[in-house]
Amino acid sequence: MLCRSFVWWPRLNSDVETFVKQCQTCQLTRIRRKKVPLLPWGFPKRRWQRVYFAYKDKQWFLVLVDGFSKWMEVFLMGSTTTTERTVEKLRSVFAAYGLPEELVSDNGPQFVSEELQQFLRLNGVLHTRTPPYHPASNGAAERLVQTLKKDLLRQVLDEGRSGVK
Repeated sequence: MLCRSFVWWPRLNSDVETFVKQCQTCQLTRIRRKKVPLLPWGFPKRRWQRVYFAYKDKQWFLVLVDGFSKWMEVFLMGSTTTTERTVEKLRSVFAAYGLPEELVSDNGPQFVSEELQQFLRLNGVLHTRTPPYHPASNGAAERLVQTLKKDLLRQVLDEGRSGVK
């Protein structure tokens, strides 16, 4: 708020909010943003039908999640997350589990590169990209990463208390 640069009082935020809600000019000229309803993904009917993948925590981890079984593969990538390394990891996962029908990712630079698109096309894998700045669209990967972080933190804290390493 611009007014904070010049004045302050204990209920400044709520007072400004009340003023704006009661101001006819403010209400007539405000931008009304319509919320677009989310269209949920259909639930996969078999393993490896739809796989979500994303980079997490400042690009250090490549996470793949099977939409049907919720099986998760996590790769420590370090700070070098080139398309070449991404394709290398996908190649090893595909060799172990087979080719998925569809991969879902965000629009990160590693996921929109021509090299990755060509790799997926040659293997007959459909690549679906979620809208930019909308992480909920890749929710399966996002939720499982949160679960993994919580479980790892619990394990670290428990080991610290018990003295077991």
